[in-house]
Amino acid sequence: MQLLKIGQIFTIRWVSSSFRTVKAVWNNYPALASHFKVASEDPSRNDTERKKFLGLHKQLSNAGFLADLACMKDMLRELQALSLRLQQRDIDIVSANCQIQQCIDVLSAMKECGGKSAQKAEERITQGLFKGLELVESSGKIKRGQFYQSVIDNLKKRMPESDLVNVLKPLNKRFWPQDRNALILYGEKEIRALAKALGESASEAVQELRDWKLQDAAPAPGKTLEKLSIASRTYLPTSSECERGFSAVNDTDSKTRNRLREASISSLLFVDLNGPPLERFDPTLFITSWLKSGHRLSSSWASGPRAKAAEPRPLWSLLC
Repeated sequence: MQLLKIGQIFTIRWVSSSFRTVKAVWNNYPALASHFKVASEDPSRNDTERKKFLGLHKQLSNAGFLADLACMKDMLRELQALSLRLQQRDIDIVSANCQIQQCIDVLSAMKECGGKSAQKAEERITQGLFKGLELVESSGKIKRGQFYQSVIDNLKKRMPESDLVNVLKPLNKRFWPQDRNALILYGEKEIRALAKALGESASEAVQELRDWKLQDAAPAPGKTLEKLSIASRTYLPTSSECERGFSAVNDTDSKTRNRLREASISSLLFVDLNGPPLERFDPTLFITSWLKSGHRLSSSWASGPRAKAAEPRPLWSLLC
């Protein structure tokens, strides 16, 4: 079943940019090699097809290709995990910055020693055998250090602005220093600047921050700090919410439902994006309100024209 997820594997640019695709190739390596070998010897195929399958079989038997595939698999695994974390609806810009930095640190370590799949591939290349397939010694085309550094540089460019992240960090207790002397004045400059930018009282915000930091009896921030915290969560770290909106529009305004008015589409999209899942939705309240407004159930009368009652005839008394 995993092979069905690969899609078209005979295109000019082989699909190796998806972790799911690379994982499917990795897990089904022997099956693919066997299929390519059998197809290259199939007399029912023409010479061009047999040569193509023979080339694919040689590619899978290439130790350098296996090393490149393992490198891609390790890289895409980390990027997929980062992407899923950044798509969470409760993530804020500070947490997103930490997640990206964590991914950069992991990739920097993997740049030197390789990931799990790369280490496994190196062992199998040394043995000359991978999942029962004999490997032909060759070097890979991907330079691991250069490849990882390129991805790391691109991730650094996508990190949120450092000034904005530093301003928002005092609102999160995990960034507070452990030393009490360093904690006393920590974050006051940033909170003062954030309060002024958002039109809140800077003095009240700073005082509430001090109470929150230094008084054990104040487990939660004050009203002004709470407003700043809510406002800070409006800084979206990714465009995942926009992508969800585009997907919802495509599902709602489809080819079979293209006559909906703008008000109807807007209402449907609001429910789709902000409403609870179907298993947690209780329609009783809305149905009751709809019936009280003068509507009727669809089963309250028979649809279509009503049949006319037949007039009785004298002969019916003899037959009934």
